[in-house]
Amino acid sequence: MNTQFLQALLAEIKKTFPKNSAMVNALCDILKIDKGAVYRRLRQEVPFTFDEIASISKHLNISMDSLIDENHYSISFQLRLPNFTEPQESDYYLLNAFNKFLRSVSQSENSETASISNILPHDFFNEFNNLLLFYLYVWNYHYNSNIKVKPFHQFTAPPEMKKIINEHMMEMKKFNKTCYVLDSRIFKLYVNRVDYFNSIRLIERKDVLLIKEELFSILDYLEKIAITGQYKETGNAVNIYISDIDITTSYACLEAKNIHFSMFKAFILSYVTSFDENTFIKMKKWIQSLIKTSTLITLTNEKQRVLYFEKQRKIINEL
Repeated sequence: MNTQFLQALLAEIKKTFPKNSAMVNALCDILKIDKGAVYRRLRQEVPFTFDEIASISKHLNISMDSLIDENHYSISFQLRLPNFTEPQESDYYLLNAFNKFLRSVSQSENSETASISNILPHDFFNEFNNLLLFYLYVWNYHYNSNIKVKPFHQFTAPPEMKKIINEHMMEMKKFNKTCYVLDSRIFKLYVNRVDYFNSIRLIERKDVLLIKEELFSILDYLEKIAITGQYKETGNAVNIYISDIDITTSYACLEAKNIHFSMFKAFILSYVTSFDENTFIKMKKWIQSLIKTSTLITLTNEKQRVLYFEKQRKIINEL
């Protein structure tokens, strides 16, 4: 195998598994071979076969084009699109690998994350099962639109999937610093979506009331974060901004000592991701620009904070 290609492949794998031991274990799982066989491939004593490279690329969402493109004329993006409601082993593997990556970044020195969101971020849903279940239900409604969709009260999510999503939410709270810029309409849009599914008789009134109750609870949760400036789960610093202009796209960036990572929200629960340095720099500049047109409600602007949360409670009460 071409040495440059191998180095590019290993560099991509290490972005998901920065620790060498984790990388070796992952390759053992993917290729169904023992550690000795993996190490022989890493030392180039035995070449990776084409099928092995294809399997690695498939499991870890690595673009073969990005490995071959030596001139870097194009930017490599990966669409992480697992099946959340009828997951296969590969879906679980993809999500677990992403959580391992988040863990490696969040636990690094000076880890930071910043996100722009035009929907209610599911990062906050740990204690709010009905809010998460509704997101999964809407995802399933669109993803499986070619078959008859069950009403909400008959819908269930695989326990392992909920466990993985909860792990994702907890990892997002472990970054040393977090910044959220939220569209002022996020609760209104959530309420509108619930109203719609209720209007087409897919969500019964009793379920609407359960969602309504949790919307009030998550609003209390966010208000406490805004007052204290930290997550209650981890004590890590959080800043919440409310955008004074409409947000058209949700996106986020993660960074630590040697990692710069960009994510664009897609299909409610998925992301288009990139490790490209220039993409990260441009995204961070865009976030900083949007902060200038937003109002900080964390540890300051008490009057604006109170007015904001009062307005959201009135919106939720419309359900």
